Amino acid sequence: MTSYRLYSGILLLLSLTACDQLFPVTSTLASFSSGVSRGELDNPDITEASGLASSRFDPNFIWTHNDSGDQNRIFLLDATNAKWKATVMLNGATNVDWEDMAASVRNGVPTLYVGDIGDNNNQIETHAIYRLPEPNPATLSGTTSVGNVERITFRYPDGKWDAEALMVDHQTQDLYIVSKVGSGTHLYKLPYPQSTTEVNTAESVAELPQTTVTAADISPDGQEILLKNYLTVYYWKRKSGETVAAAMVRSPKVQSYFPEPQGEAIAFSTDNKGYFTLSEDRNGIRSHLYFYTRK
Repeated sequence: MTSYRLYSGILLLLSLTACDQLFPVTSTLASFSSGVSRGELDNPDITEASGLASSRFDPNFIWTHNDSGDQNRIFLLDATNAKWKATVMLNGATNVDWEDMAASVRNGVPTLYVGDIGDNNNQIETHAIYRLPEPNPATLSGTTSVGNVERITFRYPDGKWDAEALMVDHQTQDLYIVSKVGSGTHLYKLPYPQSTTEVNTAESVAELPQTTVTAADISPDGQEILLKNYLTVYYWKRKSGETVAAAMVRSPKVQSYFPEPQGEAIAFSTDNKGYFTLSEDRNGIRSHLYFYTRK
């Protein structure tokens, strides 16, 4: 969150993470190497990067967006060096508090989801997830706009919540949102097909011990799940036929992560060779795109 100050709350986050570690982690699952910077972001318009989604057209490109208060736009980056390639305006969308994004292939079409799911003060009645066919990076440069943007409006079944983590189950096209709280984190589900004409009511499908969650993603093959907060990356591997919720109530494996100034974004690479993280700018530190290679 723009209003959240990592450094002022570092002691609290450390204590919460310590509580998370009371839950044992497994050691027999996939491992990833330490993060390596692919480069520093060169577009001055990207100052509060809060989401990541790897292009389904080309593994060498990745999408991001700013936090609350920015224009209704997403940015295309070269994933090999973090250089800006294009800006795409989402006609008809509004950035109240965009917090995460996801990519999938829906009905054979590469698709992006942008989650307007932030709520610092727990006072917003309904939230929106914008869905659009992914613009092909090969056709993009400069600033352009797209008009075929669908709005999935939803509410929670049990109150008003802040959230910063959005992911899509590629096997079912169900959408998942993880609340951002200091305790009692919930995993919510929007089953497919989601209505774009009526308000959807999310289902609470699991309670998780992880806290202050800032991002999540599911691997392109649908088998692996990542969840992160400011200090830790958690990993699950789904069993055959297992739902996302059933996987995530099991103990995760803690993966490599060097805490960023205010890291709020994570995404598997499209070729599934690792995962990316990205931070907001904070205290004069410019954002870098980091990549963690699968061992």
